[in-house]
Amino acid sequence: MLNNVVPSVTVVLEGRTICHRINLQQHANYQSLAKALRQMFVEIANIQQNNDENGDDNENDGKQLIDLSNAIPGYIVAYEDLENDLLLAGDLQWK
Repeated sequence: MLNNVVPSVTVVLEGRTICHRINLQQHANYQSLAKALRQMFVEIANIQQNNDENGDDNENDGKQLIDLSNAIPGYIVAYEDLENDLLLAGDLQWK
């Protein structure tokens, strides 16, 4: 059935012109999705902008649980449903 097929979704960070695609089937929960979003938008930007400032690129590894509330500092993770309503990601169960 169609319930088992989840298409890739487009992820947009407000204020940026570049979009990313992410396959939700590669993630088992919201924490995994949050980590992927951090890698896309925060860690890559930090590496590109500050690669010679600090040799420790993974300063949060093991120190802090990454979830949707802190995946991208200063942003909230939301999605647009089929009726074009903006909803907070994480309000519903992952499945």
